Amino acid sequence: MHRDLPRTLSLRNRRQSSLSRILWSFLIAALAWGFGVPELLSAETLPLRVIIETDAGGDPDDEQSLVRFLLCANEWDVVGIIANRPEARAGENENPERTGLGIVRRQLTAYGQCWPNLVKHDPRYPPLDQLWRRTVAGYEENAEAVQLIIAAVDHPDPRPVWYSDWGTDVGGATNNLRRALDKVLKERGPEGYAKFKSRLRLASANAFAEHTDRIEPPFPLWVDTFRPELDRRRWYHRFSAITAKAGGFDVERDLRRDHGPLGPMYPLNTTHPQKEGDSMTFLYLLPSGLSDPQEPTWGGWAGRHGLNPTFPGRPYFWANQVDAWHGTTNRDNTLARWAAAIQHDLAARADWCVADAYSKANHHPLAVLGGDRSRAILRQTVNSGDMVELSSASSSDPDGDRLSTTWIVYPEAGTCREVVTLSSPDGESTSFVAPKVKSPQTVHVILQLEDDGSPTLTSYRRAVIEVRP
Repeated sequence: MHRDLPRTLSLRNRRQSSLSRILWSFLIAALAWGFGVPELLSAETLPLRVIIETDAGGDPDDEQSLVRFLLCANEWDVVGIIANRPEARAGENENPERTGLGIVRRQLTAYGQCWPNLVKHDPRYPPLDQLWRRTVAGYEENAEAVQLIIAAVDHPDPRPVWYSDWGTDVGGATNNLRRALDKVLKERGPEGYAKFKSRLRLASANAFAEHTDRIEPPFPLWVDTFRPELDRRRWYHRFSAITAKAGGFDVERDLRRDHGPLGPMYPLNTTHPQKEGDSMTFLYLLPSGLSDPQEPTWGGWAGRHGLNPTFPGRPYFWANQVDAWHGTTNRDNTLARWAAAIQHDLAARADWCVADAYSKANHHPLAVLGGDRSRAILRQTVNSGDMVELSSASSSDPDGDRLSTTWIVYPEAGTCREVVTLSSPDGESTSFVAPKVKSPQTVHVILQLEDDGSPTLTSYRRAVIEVRP
């Protein structure tokens, strides 16, 4: 845990937290009622609207992922949580609650007990009653989930709805977005269906039957964070192998023990240790400053994705890309390069559950690139031969920790195949000479900022430099 901060800084943090909570609530309300927002609040800096559908009560890894999801709930506008398994699976699932909705609400109750502390560390954590109202059963005989989805998509809010099905196996109900699309097509016809579908984005398993590829139009964007299988390895199984102990993470010490009531609800009886096969659906959406959900090929905390050849001509992606890193080239590297930061993030959020003052835990540094304090992608256009200069000079840490700066050229994320050499891989600033190109090409440079708190926490900013001849 962190040392105590000066009293004046603690008071300032409390005042800022209260003000931030008011401003955040006002912004969400304005969006919900269709009012405009200031230009400085770009689409990249607004919280994504997110719905998840889980078959909690089956494979216990859904419950593992749900613990992490709730600890990250400050990062999105969670408009729906759908439980689609009416009965827990005997033998495999050991939860004392025996319905999917009961299992989710049991975790929500634990989250609510942690909330008074969580909100001291980030005022954006939604209160329990808000999440409770937005959590429904999605069983075959139940219409609540379908109604929730349709209401969310139809709502006068300019932001699309990101939908994540966590994979439904035997015993779960029919996917509720599929049911909602069936209803919309029947009642509104092809034109109304197309308009409704245009408001959706997917970071999800494929559970939508004919709506995926046989009823036009296609979804505007679908990222399958579960597949394909490469080298006889399923991608959603690799989360366990790559992250379970990354950065020295210990699930008992850092999450399940002495971290409040939510941590112990992370079960351990999964086929793969700390399986969390569903977590990449929402880690893909996490606004860390590293990635852009609209750009699957750029990479981030769910790996890096490429076009899915099973659906030619459609904006559908899956995890079929490889990265060169630490002397090897394979798909695992697209996730492994961020794995320690992912697990330290989880450990810090678990600390927030029990740290009753801001000064008693660590918090993410603020990565500022070129003076821009948002987490948006920095885009710049230069000509071949230009000197490109990047600075993190205005970066800071809310806890006063020392910061380590690393600059990373991410060649696989860009289109430029010329070697780009940075003047310095660390330090407050770096630069490079824009390479000679015959057509416009992109170079991706990532600012990685790590503090020396406990656990160490990492923030990012990405610069996408378009180089013109």
